Amino acid sequence: MLEQISIADFQPHLNETFSIRFTPEAIHPAQLTKVTPWSHGSDKYRQPFTLEFETDLKETYYLQGSFTLVHPTAGELFLFMVPIGMGSNGMRYEAVFS
Repeated sequence: MLEQISIADFQPHLNETFSIRFTPEAIHPAQLTKVTPWSHGSDKYRQPFTLEFETDLKETYYLQGSFTLVHPTAGELFLFMVPIGMGSNGMRYEAVFS
């Protein structure tokens, strides 16, 4: 399923709130703050891009790993995400589609 995901699937949801399910008990809101195409082209089946989410995690955060991204209308997607630093509201996470 991940191979069918494209940047067009996320662009309409920029600045919307998703949830990230880090564990079955730990679900945190996360705003999609950036949808960025890579500047260099690719000869692969889709243009590579990154997604950036800002959570409400201020004191603690989760290390890189595979987590479930949940959107009320778009559904669920299991993604590898990496913490990339604190934002104004909490820890930011990035997912890369290459």
